[in-house]
Amino acid sequence: MDSIATIGICFVPLILLTAILLAVCKKLTVGSALISILSGLAAIIPIAVIQFLVLSLPVFSSTKILSVFFTSILFNGLIEETIKMLMLMFIPGKKKDSLTFVICSLIAGFSIGTFETVVYMLMYGTDAIILRYATAVLIHTFCSGLSGLYVWSFKQKNQYIRPFISAVFIHGLYNFFAGFVFPLKIFSYVTIVYAVVRLKFSYDRLTNSESDDIITAHYDAG
Repeated sequence: MDSIATIGICFVPLILLTAILLAVCKKLTVGSALISILSGLAAIIPIAVIQFLVLSLPVFSSTKILSVFFTSILFNGLIEETIKMLMLMFIPGKKKDSLTFVICSLIAGFSIGTFETVVYMLMYGTDAIILRYATAVLIHTFCSGLSGLYVWSFKQKNQYIRPFISAVFIHGLYNFFAGFVFPLKIFSYVTIVYAVVRLKFSYDRLTNSESDDIITAHYDAG
């Protein structure tokens, strides 16, 4: 019973965040918010399968610093963010403005972070739940927002891929530094702050002070 109650508590932040965003963003519908949450749940399954298959290989189980860095960039960065990005494709976006779609992407990222936290809790206990919400869940959320910018631009028949590339490297660097002790571990927190800054910068560059309903003629695929 305690485990069930704890799992329920894990979803409270996701429910509160979604409710607040629904209240603040008038263009966000309950249906879109629900699809965003489900896309986060759907992403957990392939990530877990690939994690089980890939991370068991000797090259990924090495504790050498180059191997750890490579694993962080390849798995936590490229593989996880690619899966998340593909799941964001299921969120209807052709008729959404960029802000509303990014909000959906943030919900999806927070959702996957929440489901991942539940998995970790069942495996390792409840000791680090609050810390995970302040770190891992946030990096999932903001990196998902970056990927969402690319997905939205793709749905508008254009491509602004730099935010997705940023998400890959930011997530990878976060996991790399998160495995260290202080003071190097501080850099994992720096990546979270940078993810927020990069999301704001990429959003401003995408919209370029024009209407949120279109992508400007400027094409930036690099």
